[in-house]
Amino acid sequence: MAFVCKYVALYVPDLRAAEDFYRRVFGVEPLFREAERDGQWWAVPDGRTWDDVLAAGVEIRMTALRRDALVLALFHGEPRPGTVHEVSIGLDPSEIEGLGERPPDGLRIVERREGFLRFDDPFGFRWVVQRPDAVFRSSGEIAGRWLDV
Repeated sequence: MAFVCKYVALYVPDLRAAEDFYRRVFGVEPLFREAERDGQWWAVPDGRTWDDVLAAGVEIRMTALRRDALVLALFHGEPRPGTVHEVSIGLDPSEIEGLGERPPDGLRIVERREGFLRFDDPFGFRWVVQRPDAVFRSSGEIAGRWLDV
């Protein structure tokens, strides 16, 4: 049986801004939004916009975004340092190049090379986007730094 990442769930301080940012960065699309009432989650009906929901006096507390098989679930809250080190996803090299050449506002590039981009987002998370077929390797190996042991 394959081990496959199905979703990543993150706390963000501004759901609407985070949804917009991640849509522009990763090309994810809204799957659903939810509000919390009396300790229970309530789904926002399909087709309702942020403005529709806010006009009705409802506060969205979770938004789920999807691209292919991966769901990015965003919850309203404050991320805590140390909760997540970084998240890595595979993207087509042309998308990686586009992000590096035209980073959206709030995206701070930390490291960039062909087929690889590491960046911090405005919500306190570090991301790595790389080719889908990239193999997880030691940073020391990649840089040619080996301990003398």
